[in-house]
Amino acid sequence: MLISVFDRLPPGMTMFFGALYVIMPIMPEPHLVQKAMMLRDGFPLAPLDWFDIVVHSAAGLLAVAMFLRQRHLQSAALKPSQGDDA
Repeated sequence: MLISVFDRLPPGMTMFFGALYVIMPIMPEPHLVQKAMMLRDGFPLAPLDWFDIVVHSAAGLLAVAMFLRQRHLQSAALKPSQGDDA
């Protein structure tokens, strides 16, 4: 069921906006970079900071998953079927 919903998403737009959301906001610095620096420096993170990490990371993971799914579908389409006797 999840795969069928996933396959209905437009791949180009999903990968583009997923990757874009990872680097948002661009100025002064992306949220993921900011939160990583806060963790590195030992600052305690508020619940909103953890929410930012989850949301921005999930968008990037969705873009990567969509890319890998498209690669899998393309490679499966190029392989000859098992029953072919050439």
